[in-house]
Amino acid sequence: MKRYVRETGSRRLRHLVAGQPVATSRLSEVEVASGLARRARERALTKADRDRALAGLLADFDAFIVVELTPAVTTEARALLLRHPLRTGDAIQLASCRVLSDALRVTVPLVAFDDRLRSAAAAEGLPVLP
Repeated sequence: MKRYVRETGSRRLRHLVAGQPVATSRLSEVEVASGLARRARERALTKADRDRALAGLLADFDAFIVVELTPAVTTEARALLLRHPLRTGDAIQLASCRVLSDALRVTVPLVAFDDRLRSAAAAEGLPVLP
């Protein structure tokens, strides 16, 4: 969400990912769309701003490295849920990062602003930004 609407951490996020390859879970496409739709329903965003942000999201997904929701990701997410007090979406995001790291054979840092997700990622040995 921080990439598409102004909120605490938005500027920091944009700085972190500027000029860098960005990877994300396929789940992010739905999570962000859900957040934008909710904000528009609550009138925190105009419909025009929602639609501009959704168009940006779709354009970004054409450029992002997208980790699909595969059996390897869901298996890892289930295991993470047993080790950490994560919500479903956060477990999938962290599992996606771990699966991508394994596939690339490099440690991919996780960009996260949620304290529980940050703690779980650190406990799993992943670098966490910011």
